[in-house]
Amino acid sequence: MGHQTYRVEGMTCASCVRRVEKALASVPGVAEVQVNLATEEARVLAEGVPSELLEKAVADRGYRLVNPSLEVADVSAELRLGLLRVVAAWVLTLPLMLPMLGVGFQVPGLLQAILSGVVVFGPGGVFFANALKQLRHRETTMDTLVALGAGVSWFYGFAELVRDAPHPPFETAAALVAFLLVGKHLEARARHRATDALETLLALAPPVAVKLDAKGQESLVLTGMLQPGDRVKVTPGSAIPVDGTVVGGQAEVAEALLTGEPMPAPKAPGAPVLAGAVVHGGALVVEVAGVGQATWLAKLAAQVAEAQGSRARIQDLADRVSAVFVPAILGLAAVTLAFWWIHAGSFAQAWRPAVTVLVIACPCALGLATPVAVAAALGTAARQGLLVRQASALERLAAVTDVVLDKTGTLTEGRPEVIDILTLETGLSSEVLRLAAALERDSEHPIARGILGAAKSLELPRVDGFRAHPGGGVEGVIQGRRLRLGHPGWLGFAAAAAPEGATVVGLADDRALQGMLVLADRVRPESARVLEVFRRRGITLHLLSGDRPEAAERVGRALGITEVRGGCGPAEKRARIQELQAEGRVVAFVGDGVNDAPALAQADAGIALPGLAATQVAAPLNLLREGLEPLLGAHRLALRTRRVVVQNLAWAFGYNLVLVPLAAFNMLDRFGGPMLAGAAMGLSSLTVVLNALRLRRA
Repeated sequence: MGHQTYRVEGMTCASCVRRVEKALASVPGVAEVQVNLATEEARVLAEGVPSELLEKAVADRGYRLVNPSLEVADVSAELRLGLLRVVAAWVLTLPLMLPMLGVGFQVPGLLQAILSGVVVFGPGGVFFANALKQLRHRETTMDTLVALGAGVSWFYGFAELVRDAPHPPFETAAALVAFLLVGKHLEARARHRATDALETLLALAPPVAVKLDAKGQESLVLTGMLQPGDRVKVTPGSAIPVDGTVVGGQAEVAEALLTGEPMPAPKAPGAPVLAGAVVHGGALVVEVAGVGQATWLAKLAAQVAEAQGSRARIQDLADRVSAVFVPAILGLAAVTLAFWWIHAGSFAQAWRPAVTVLVIACPCALGLATPVAVAAALGTAARQGLLVRQASALERLAAVTDVVLDKTGTLTEGRPEVIDILTLETGLSSEVLRLAAALERDSEHPIARGILGAAKSLELPRVDGFRAHPGGGVEGVIQGRRLRLGHPGWLGFAAAAAPEGATVVGLADDRALQGMLVLADRVRPESARVLEVFRRRGITLHLLSGDRPEAAERVGRALGITEVRGGCGPAEKRARIQELQAEGRVVAFVGDGVNDAPALAQADAGIALPGLAATQVAAPLNLLREGLEPLLGAHRLALRTRRVVVQNLAWAFGYNLVLVPLAAFNMLDRFGGPMLAGAAMGLSSLTVVLNALRLRRA
């Protein structure tokens, strides 16, 4: 048996996922099916099943199955079409809403019918198409509610226009479609971002490489053309294009974004290296072991895709209710029509309460309850330093019971900083720092950047005869005096014991050790306060780090975190989150490295710190500002958003529960019947929108 991945077109909600899975699972020979709404893909495990059979099974349910190797989707074209629908709908709807905006002008009735009709059956035609498609299979979705409400509202408005009524409710139908098209477009953009995450992960490895032939001649080739056993040269400051083994040269390789280790690791012949890691201090010759899909990065991307597909999705409440709500309203309208026709003996009197039931039960407020609140929350989140890439993650953030944090770059600054200077011969710490920074002035090494950062206010002297010694240090002549900077062992001097988790760099001349600089990955100043606020909110904290266990324990003790695990790779981090979720916990994960991507995707609410694009697109929640302070505002906003959504849904359902029975018993006809229904529907929508706008206040 083998897995085959297909693209599925036409899915709009979580109920569509279940229908496609059932359709594929019903094909003989299919052993397993997994449908991912985020990536719009179906992964099928089958033996000897022709693609045509799978395509037919899905087509019979109203969807389209496409082999991506034969037909490439134009995602950007789909999004542009969705945006065009939104713009067209609002351009035509706004003139109908002028009286509601306080403008003393009303569009003539016939023009209202034309403008509203174009919106409802033009840009809004997608709702009607989906509703009819599901109707053929005797099923209903949220699209059924929208099509029913917009269609009946427009046709009722047209009937009122023919009857020469003063205020046919055409703006109701148009506004309903316009608002919901906005939500549909935002949802489509969020779904397609999952693919961007995987592509960005793979882009960390450079697309071209410097290949060496048997004579050592260099040539520039596409990375994908390399084969295991080929040799490539990687210069200082460049990313390694493949997984492989060092066969020549010495250098230090920064793998912090891959493994979580903040300090660069020395690499010599025989050492393994990963695609995407950056070389510092020297050139390396690497023998290729894995290219493309065989690299560690590609396997990491596959883990992200698997985590996204396995995540339990919270189905929208409105979609769940619509399965019984729409048939119930249709049945109630039919019963109302029959009852009043028999009771009054006239269809002319019977149709009004029946239409009132349909119009007043329109799902306008129901459909707007969540997307309008989320839209208001998104703008506030951005102002507070949080980019929400997936609205459902903001909803899940409000329910978190556990927050799991990475160490390097999350709780700590993520870069070596000078924390102490030990002076020996010179007597002045500033002189040791000044001379060391001068030697590191042109280096791209992370330790060099830490030293230069501490010396940014000092005037640096000129350095002559500069030489770099990969894996050891640097040397140069300053004012006629030869100085060396590097590991004390390379300098040939005994070093003082370094603090736990710190690195010591020595400065020496030809006769003695002049001083030592102690560098460490410093804990962020706000980390302790942020974590204490989370504790007061009843949230359990965990620390999972790819760094050494002793370094992770040191940070955990300093911040009062009880569960601390060091040496965790991407799979271990994701597995621990799965364990917590199996215990019924709702988990948020906060990280910043590529090794955090599977955990960010697995968590109920993945939160990425600023810096690496691949990590940010893999996470549904991105912090836009440095530091952990935006985390507190994000959690507080998530709680407020959940409260407003619950209020909106309670209003929408309560409105229907109260007014639908009144309409069925014809108790609203004396107040205008369908006319009142249209006004009430507009009022219910306005109430939902105004309540949601409270979220704009930071």
